[in-house]
Amino acid sequence: MSNPRISRTNSMIRGSGHSLAGNRANRNSIMQGSHGRGAAAVFDLVLLEEITEDSVCHNINAMFMNDMIYSYIGNVVISVNPFRELPIYDKATIDKYRGRSAFDPKLSPHIFALADNVFNDMRYRGRDQVVIISGESGAGKTEASKKIMQYVAAVSGSTEKVNEVKNKLLNTNPVLEAFGNAKTVRNDNSSRFGKYMDIQFDFHGEPAGGFITTYLLEKARVIRQNEGERNFHIFYQLLAGGEAAKLKIPTDAKSYKYLSGGGPGSEHVKGMNDAEWFREMVKGLAAVGFSDADRKAMFEVLGAILLLGQVTFKGKASGCDANTLPPQLATLLGVPEAAIGPALTHNTVVVNRQSVASHLNEAQAVAARDTLAKAMYDRLFTWVYTRINELIAAPKAQIKAVIGVLDIYGFEILTVNSFEQFCINYCNEKLQQLFIELTLKQEQDEYLSEGITWHPVEYFNNKIICDLVEARPTGIVALLDEESIRPGDKTDAAWLDKMRTSFASHKHFVTRAGPQDRSLPEGTFKLVHYAGDVVYTVNGFLEKNTDTLFKDLSRLMFSSKNAILHDQFPEGDERTWQGAAKRPPTAGKAFVTSMQAMIDTLNTKIPSYVRCIKPNHRKTPKKIEDDLLRHQVKYLGLVENVRVRRAGFCFRETIEDFFWRYKLLSPATYPRWSGAVRDGVIQIMNDMGLNRSTYQLGKTKVFIKNPTSVFRLEEERDVKIEQIVQRLQVAWRLYRIRKDIRAYYNELLAKFKDVAKDPRLGARVVWPKHAKSLDDAERCLKRIYKNWWARKKVLALSEEQRALMRLQLIAHTLLANKKKGFSLKKGFPLLPLQHPKLAEFTAAHGPAVYAVECFKMSRKGVAMKRFVVMTAEHIYKTDASFAVKGRRVMPIKEISSVSVSPHCDCMVVLRSIHPGQDSVLLVGVSSDCVPQFLALLYVTARALGHKIEIGVEDAMKYNNSNKPTGEKAMQFRENPTGVAGTYWRKGQVLYA
Repeated sequence: MSNPRISRTNSMIRGSGHSLAGNRANRNSIMQGSHGRGAAAVFDLVLLEEITEDSVCHNINAMFMNDMIYSYIGNVVISVNPFRELPIYDKATIDKYRGRSAFDPKLSPHIFALADNVFNDMRYRGRDQVVIISGESGAGKTEASKKIMQYVAAVSGSTEKVNEVKNKLLNTNPVLEAFGNAKTVRNDNSSRFGKYMDIQFDFHGEPAGGFITTYLLEKARVIRQNEGERNFHIFYQLLAGGEAAKLKIPTDAKSYKYLSGGGPGSEHVKGMNDAEWFREMVKGLAAVGFSDADRKAMFEVLGAILLLGQVTFKGKASGCDANTLPPQLATLLGVPEAAIGPALTHNTVVVNRQSVASHLNEAQAVAARDTLAKAMYDRLFTWVYTRINELIAAPKAQIKAVIGVLDIYGFEILTVNSFEQFCINYCNEKLQQLFIELTLKQEQDEYLSEGITWHPVEYFNNKIICDLVEARPTGIVALLDEESIRPGDKTDAAWLDKMRTSFASHKHFVTRAGPQDRSLPEGTFKLVHYAGDVVYTVNGFLEKNTDTLFKDLSRLMFSSKNAILHDQFPEGDERTWQGAAKRPPTAGKAFVTSMQAMIDTLNTKIPSYVRCIKPNHRKTPKKIEDDLLRHQVKYLGLVENVRVRRAGFCFRETIEDFFWRYKLLSPATYPRWSGAVRDGVIQIMNDMGLNRSTYQLGKTKVFIKNPTSVFRLEEERDVKIEQIVQRLQVAWRLYRIRKDIRAYYNELLAKFKDVAKDPRLGARVVWPKHAKSLDDAERCLKRIYKNWWARKKVLALSEEQRALMRLQLIAHTLLANKKKGFSLKKGFPLLPLQHPKLAEFTAAHGPAVYAVECFKMSRKGVAMKRFVVMTAEHIYKTDASFAVKGRRVMPIKEISSVSVSPHCDCMVVLRSIHPGQDSVLLVGVSSDCVPQFLALLYVTARALGHKIEIGVEDAMKYNNSNKPTGEKAMQFRENPTGVAGTYWRKGQVLYA
């Protein structure tokens, strides 16, 4: 974590974090809309002045229309599907919420705030977490689960091993979406199964693996789709991604019976590229660890299912025959072609330990074919997620804690509601019951058990509906099982009659009173769910509940050379038929059992909630349908949730844990407290200035009403911890001084004891080895030593030698690593110009600082031999007579800058402050003269109080035309003849 000191505070705060002071909100927690006073909204619904269904709907609407899709009810996140991409999930946003106090009021609401709170509670307190995501189909539950996984992956460790684990976990999403999601009339990417995923963390708080549990795949979709809907995504991806051609099956979705149930045009989804999604799915399989053989077997099963739907039957005197068998079906199934027809048209039963085969008529064969297709897909899906678990799950010994994410189907009310909708809505009833238990009833029960004074809130407890469905032996599922397994003729109508008799007086079960009652369609019953009334059609319930797969088909699959089919149909082994006595559980009973197991799992973890809301049925951005919003606010129980939170306390902790965490805030309780722990808590609160109206002490816990009080405690604790850490750091550093630094200094003193008497002044002394913590100290000491060594060396020189050294250092500063051939190792000889006229010149114009023979470039580009003489104030360019002419004198104060090239040449450009009067010189006979000239010019100008910019540039520009315009650029080229020296050739400089 970037700031673990702050992050640790998150683990202690579970509740509203939005500046609740009584019932008033502060400026940080309010979003002012653009439509005046009526559009104002609060980030946390606990802060609403009036708690009604209207005010909650208005607040969600106002936030949504201002592109704020998240809001809070304490630590419950409300998420509204925007039906478009929003730029609020990038790295910058992750960093903004990372390590902040839980649901920080200074930050706008976000699902990342919940994810950060969950992650830190798991990491620092080691408690198992679960995020329960609920809402109706199309409300954005799957996307919410992805965002939580994205955040956890971003803020956890980044070692190679951890990154590999995170990559596997994230890549399970495209795989499971392809196999488990489909387009429905309400959602283009609807999850048609329930998914619970544990992200497993090791003892360092880093991701170590994961484990997936699934619930009730809607396998009936494989053979049948409603108008405007599709089969599972994977079938269309298989065809569009090029895999169908490899399997040698048709690539047009319209040519398959199992893909055409949604009507014309349903095979395509706007904005969904099946080929691209297939590539992502294949990459996901590879990232998770599926082998090429695994993928080949999976795709063959999918192709076989599509071809199975093309099989037709023709009746005959006794039973029927398979009329058409697609030529590639046997290859994909991995069975002999001759075995397919008999398996589809016969039913073998074991009677008195004898196998007896009977013929199927045409309708029965079609049903058997469809049952096989559903079973193949259902078991392929089971194999996929089981294989994922094998590849991503961590060994139990490595797991410290988990973060579970429950993404499960939302409440559904369709035109025709059957067995699948019954199971889905029962699941939502169970989750609502859990929500009530954990956030409403449990909260109020805790206040009562702790003896806390507060005002109870009325709420609807849906346990009565759950009992209606699951109670044994008199619940709806129990009666369905009874009818499904009894001998004799079994009908959906008989089951309906039993329910009508058993639940006649139940206020949540409604059916027709008799033939004259037209309030409901015939063959239906209505359940009054917490989310609304749903009318279920009983036709098909018994078939879907038993979903019997004939032994002949199981035997066919078990004989397959396809490893998946052979592995997933063990009951097809004839050796087990004689001993098989126990009937497998019905689909309804198995689902009720799995729901109870799910609730038991969730009850072992610290829950957090994301309540997802679908704003409209048209999947249109920035549009809310008021009736739809109001319906969801009602069935999600948001108003009751706000009321309970408003009446309750945002924070609670055991008295012992509270005292242990905050005892350092009072000088009376830290570092020692001899009194009772309860009295210590009161002492802390008094010293912090928190009166009894802001908190209550229960029998075992401390309850704090306002988040601001919790934030204050946490902030003060952070300050105290920082002070303690600083004291510990000082003590540790003193210990290191005694142990490491002193030993190092003693050895250093011994080595340098007589260094002043050494002619080399210790240049060859080997410095002692040291701890890494002393790197900075050694660098400082070496710098001091080098300065001492240099001072000793310099003071031993004569005044003339020091002056020469100063010039060398100036030249080094100007040209080192810039001009080729320059090096201090060459020496710096200042050779005086020998000329008989020089003495007369200096007598007339002052002593020469520097004099050298040179060439001056004329305006026409002609090299003219000259002598350059630098005095204390001027530079003279004279001929052999040393006569002084006005245009040949350049005052040093009128030189603005000097340029030389990076090459091994002698060219110097002196730029004048007067346009057109620059001087271009070829100084001396070698490039060694240039550093001397520049250093002396620099020193002379500085003595006059004038600063000259001296630069190194490849294409030197100059203007010696005596006109403001006429700038030229000097070009440099290495002399191809290799002759040493610098030569001027028609504007070009040759050097070697």
